Amino acid sequence: MPDSPTSFPMAYVRFLPPVRAKCRRLLGSSAEAEEVAQDAFLRLWQSGFAGIELPPDADARPIMGWLYRTCTRLAIDALRKRRRTVANHDGEDASERVPCGVGVERAIAAKKIMTALHARVPGEELEAAILCRVDGLSHAETAEVLEVSERTVRRLLEAFDVHAESWRKEFAS
Repeated sequence: MPDSPTSFPMAYVRFLPPVRAKCRRLLGSSAEAEEVAQDAFLRLWQSGFAGIELPPDADARPIMGWLYRTCTRLAIDALRKRRRTVANHDGEDASERVPCGVGVERAIAAKKIMTALHARVPGEELEAAILCRVDGLSHAETAEVLEVSERTVRRLLEAFDVHAESWRKEFAS
């Protein structure tokens, strides 16, 4: 079947910028964000979307939800992999791994917090928190992306807040 302007190539052009931007916010690295976004689209292609028509007036939320869910999980995996890599290179100068434009002390403190979150937060809680608190999705939108109820999203965020408060106290001391 020939590609129409509403098939996978059009979806790629339409959805790549917001997916890549989301990944960049989560990862803090344009190169890693590009890699994760490409991997999400590769998985979309492999899932069978390549032959599905998407009319211009079609509701794009299911596809965008699938992409957000997939790239969020891939970004979390990348962060966990980064944490393991950083743990294996503790002898390096920490300032060499600090993003541009960020103070060394602030970046190191933020990395400690992120490392603690990735190590201790159950995946669903972290995904819900990222979608709502970082990406700015509503509870309804987050529920749609995660394929759960809004009540479950509220429960996940409440559990995340309990964990976050205990970590704030731990890091403050």
